[in-house]
Parts: sequence; C-alpha cells; structure tokens
Amino acid sequence: MDVFGDSRYRYVYPPDGDGIFQAGGIVDEGEARIPWNAKTIEDPDRVRSLRLEPSKARLRDPRLPAYVKSLRKLESLVVPTPFVPLARDLEVRTLVVGHSHEYGIPASPVSINPGVRGLMWVTSVHPPSLAQVIDPLPPLEFLHVNISGKRAVEEQLRSLTTLRHLEVVDLRNREVPVRSPLRALELGGTGRDFPFGRVVGGIGTLEALRLNGVRADIDCAVLRTLPNLVDLTVLNSKRFVDLDALLDCPKLAKVTFVNCGDPFKKQGRARFAERGFAHLDIKFA
Repeated sequence: MDVFGDSRYRYVYPPDGDGIFQAGGIVDEGEARIPWNAKTIEDPDRVRSLRLEPSKARLRDPRLPAYVKSLRKLESLVVPTPFVPLARDLEVRTLVVGHSHEYGIPASPVSINPGVRGLMWVTSVHPPSLAQVIDPLPPLEFLHVNISGKRAVEEQLRSLTTLRHLEVVDLRNREVPVRSPLRALELGGTGRDFPFGRVVGGIGTLEALRLNGVRADIDCAVLRTLPNLVDLTVLNSKRFVDLDALLDCPKLAKVTFVNCGDPFKKQGRARFAERGFAHLDIKFA
C-alpha cells in the first residue's frame, strides 16, 4: 500500500511502467536509449515517456530531436528549462522541467499545452521561480513546485481548482492556498511558524499526506479531522503534538516515520503496534 507513491508514479510515468526512454546523458535503470541525432525511430508508438538530457552545446542552441513530433503515444516528457518553449506545442499529459544555475530561462514566462495535467518544477536553486518560466498554468491535476517565498507561485496555486496531487517544497512559513479536492499532498521544508493546522485541516478528500522537513509543530489532532486519510509518511520532522491522535484516525492504514527524533518511545511503539495498522514503519522514527 503506497497511495502517495502510486499517485505520483501514475502521473510522472506510464501506469504500467512500459515505454520509458532517454536521449542524451546517462541512462537510468528502467530506461532505454534513443540516439539524439536519429532522424526517425522504429516503432515510435512504443515511446510513452521521454527524458531529454542535452549536452552543453545543445543547451546553448535548444532544438528538439527530429523524431519527437512523431511520438504519437508520448505521455510524459522531461526537459531542462531552455527547452520549455519548444515543448509547449507537444500534446503530453505530464511535463517535468529541471533547472540548474547553468541554464538560461525564457525572456518572459511561456504557456504550455492546455492538455498538460501534470507538471513538475525541479530545481535546487532560486531564482527563478516556476512563475518566471511557465505562466499561466493549465488546469493541472498534479503539481510539484517550490514556493521559496515567492508570492507569484502562491497566486498560481490559488488559481488551481483541479489538483488531485500537490507537492510543495521549500515552503518556509508561507501558507499554501489549497482550493482543490486533493487526494495526495506533500509539504516540505517549512519554518517554525508554518501554519500546519490551517493548511492541512479541512482537506476532507485527502487520502495520502507526506511531511518532510517540517520544523513547525505537527498537531496530529488535525489529522483526525481528515475522514479519508489512509497513508501518512513523516520524514526529518521533530515537533509533534498529540501523537496518539493518530490512533483515532478512522481509515489510517499506513504509518511511516523516519528520522523524527524517536517521538513514540517504547510505550508508544507498543500502543501503535496494538492498533493493527496494515503497515507500520516506526522502527527508525
């Protein structure tokens, strides 16, 4: 049982894990290589996910491989920032955009295909923000983004009412404006004053919650108000209030805590073991 992981995989990759290809760079496990310079490829309908890793020379002069427009079954595409303007006419379900300090960005934000339902903005540097590269956003169902204190990104989130899976990192103390019927939510990299209860409480549709590097108090009584919560993962977070409230979450079946300062202690571990969760991983909490 991995409601969060299954949801993420379904948006980022083909649901059956078949047809994952890469061009340029190093091939990851599970991928097959397509030569970047190939004019055509055999059986283009096999390609459902494609990761483009251009050389430095290609980053300076961005051009899609010639065969990309023949990939009629392509569902997800992974590109670096300079390739975003080239991808806006491609009819893909999910777009993954990676940014590095070496990459340039468009002179002004670009729109992407309105049929895109999943978007990942992956970067370890800021600026730029997502809003500086892609704006406006289509009616997304999946979004991974860092806020990093940028009000423009908050406004983008506020505009979305269709999200089912949301991953927000480098939150600091910013409040996440949730206006969508979320099924899965990740909150990462908060400050001590992050309003956990206001953000999480009341998302009655939420089935999976992942917390990573939350420095604020995590009031577990808030989670008791989520009637559909099934899957809870907490990583690298140390401040908890009313941990035993998790025992009363009606549908909670999977509980994972890792590197959280051992909040359960010996007696708490026993109480949680007696509760009979379908999956309980608190050994390294």
